[in-house]
Amino acid sequence: MALRILVERDEAGKACPTVAAKTMSERFDEIMIDEYQDSNLIQESVLTAVSGIWRDEPNVFMVGDVKQSIYRFRMACPDLFMEKYETYGEEGNAQRIDLAKNFRSRRGILDAINVLFAGLMHKE
Repeated sequence: MALRILVERDEAGKACPTVAAKTMSERFDEIMIDEYQDSNLIQESVLTAVSGIWRDEPNVFMVGDVKQSIYRFRMACPDLFMEKYETYGEEGNAQRIDLAKNFRSRRGILDAINVLFAGLMHKE
């Protein structure tokens, strides 16, 4: 129902924010999303509609780790995360900041897990 209120199709069939979404988007300076790797296409559409992305004023900040995506049963789409991960650069409106430091685990545990996952975790 939220999607119907916030997203409509133009004459060409392209998804566009409704008047309600545009009004709502003016109220948000920033939109922060944690566990983005578990977002689905409906959530992505809703968040995009109420963000500044559609007026070329991106204000969405996402945090996630595709290796932690566990909600496929509720239509999580880790490809959304990967598309952004692969296309965002170090400059411009769409920047990626890699948070590569781990302060919760010992080096030996991290090294062992990384060796194990190197053989298991592939893009395909």
